Amino acid sequence: MQSFYDVPPSTYIDRTSMKDCAKRFYSDVGDYTGFYGAFGGFRALRGEFQHMVAIGWTRASGKIDYLCGGTLISKQFVLTAAHCAWDGDNLRPDTVRLGDTDLGSTEDDEFAQQIAIARLIVHPSYRASRKYFDMALIELAEQANFTEAVCSACLWQEKHLPTGSMDAVGFGATGFGESLSPTLQRVVLKHLERDECDNRIAVNKRQMPDGFRADQFCAAGSGMDTCEGDSGGPIGVKLFNVGGALIPLVTGVVSFGTPCTAGSTGVYSKVSEYVEWIQRTTNLSLGYRGKLTLTVRLLSPILLHLNSSKPDCTLESFCVGRPKETINVAYNTFYTKSRFGLLWKESDSPSNDCGATLIDYQYLLTAASCVKTSKGHPKFVISESGERAAISDVYVSPSYRAGRPESDLALLKIAKYANHQVYRPVCLWDRQSDGEWKSKPEFFAYGLEDQFDKFVFVTARNGTGCDEELVRGTDLQCFHNEVPLMPGVCWMDHGGPIIDQSVWGEPVNMYGIVSPLSRSCGSNLFMVDVTPHIPWIEAIVVGKRDQFLVFSD
Repeated sequence: MQSFYDVPPSTYIDRTSMKDCAKRFYSDVGDYTGFYGAFGGFRALRGEFQHMVAIGWTRASGKIDYLCGGTLISKQFVLTAAHCAWDGDNLRPDTVRLGDTDLGSTEDDEFAQQIAIARLIVHPSYRASRKYFDMALIELAEQANFTEAVCSACLWQEKHLPTGSMDAVGFGATGFGESLSPTLQRVVLKHLERDECDNRIAVNKRQMPDGFRADQFCAAGSGMDTCEGDSGGPIGVKLFNVGGALIPLVTGVVSFGTPCTAGSTGVYSKVSEYVEWIQRTTNLSLGYRGKLTLTVRLLSPILLHLNSSKPDCTLESFCVGRPKETINVAYNTFYTKSRFGLLWKESDSPSNDCGATLIDYQYLLTAASCVKTSKGHPKFVISESGERAAISDVYVSPSYRAGRPESDLALLKIAKYANHQVYRPVCLWDRQSDGEWKSKPEFFAYGLEDQFDKFVFVTARNGTGCDEELVRGTDLQCFHNEVPLMPGVCWMDHGGPIIDQSVWGEPVNMYGIVSPLSRSCGSNLFMVDVTPHIPWIEAIVVGKRDQFLVFSD
């Protein structure tokens, strides 16, 4: 079916009001032809820390001593500390145990996996006489089986550690001078600033001639810290992926510290500083984000999403047993296919710098801040399937002022006429005549390319507790939103649509556009309400257009 025409449809000149949207564009939708809705579902969680690994030494008697911990980062590899490569007798570990939360009992052995170690790779810069580069990898003799008790963790890749508390887990001693615990222990710790770390831990100049390095950090809790036997184990956080999967992210590997008494402090190797070495050594892509470039606009930083890869870590978030909760950020489809991207050159690769939404055969609505750029205004729009259409005219709201978030609207006119059976325009919701919104607003966003879809809907759930002072008396709407999302898995589609919760065949109603004030999918959401701008939009789309022209090619 042809997507664009050089001439308008026969009923084009009959349009005198945009109130005919539902009848004009949705009377011929037809039967349901595919999935439409957010990905959902739940899986039961058995293990709280499915990525925890116990590293063991098999003795002549057949007894296994589990002296170190580790983190399962793929089906084949375990991350641990370099000093765990040998025990006190200079012997190498030979086995790991997965999925067992009680090493001293057979209670959950049916979920455990015992796997031999094929090789142990110590960081090439590690020296036993120093406290630096305390990082190692274990390659398993056979792949782990992901189950309800065993699953991998992701590597934290941000320069800064997460705010708030972190969990450290292991089978270490529960107090100074005590024996190792057979049951998996969890402690809640907080990152300490470098000055406080220096005050708490005396630096041995022979072992640490450079003091604390950027690839190390300290953490402590109000009770106890990690202890002997926790070495090599993980410290990290759990954050949501798009769709509600709760993903463990390992920020550090237990290295050393003061004795594990109340108020003690631990030192950890910072995982983000070793990601490149880990990926190179394992020959795996272990990230959770696609390839990104950064563009800065006046109102906010905009992240571009370019040819995203499919990181192993993110895909494995769907492994059996991963805990999942219902959150307001989920992958979805947009059956009208009316969201377009913007291009400044026809040959450009598609990006998600800004979105625009088809509201008529020739017109798309977007943000003024998306079109008034140092590069000039965009020259083409591009559909999800990659079809391009040239932009002939750009209209900016006469109320818009550069650098201000109010009235941040613009219309794009394309040179051809969209076939509404391929790209179905959305309908503008007028609160003055249609009443209040019929459902919670769905903010358009986008995520990593995966086996399903890249579009993400962020549902606005709470209109209170937001920046009321900023939006009062303006065309802006603000919704409180606080979701602990993984970094780099979701970006707001600035200029893109905010729609109702429609079902297949029903008209899709547009409440507004995503304001650049919407910084992320996990923070407060801002809308430019379309209602006060409908007279201006209608005057251009169905009325005298030329007098509103701002740019023209």
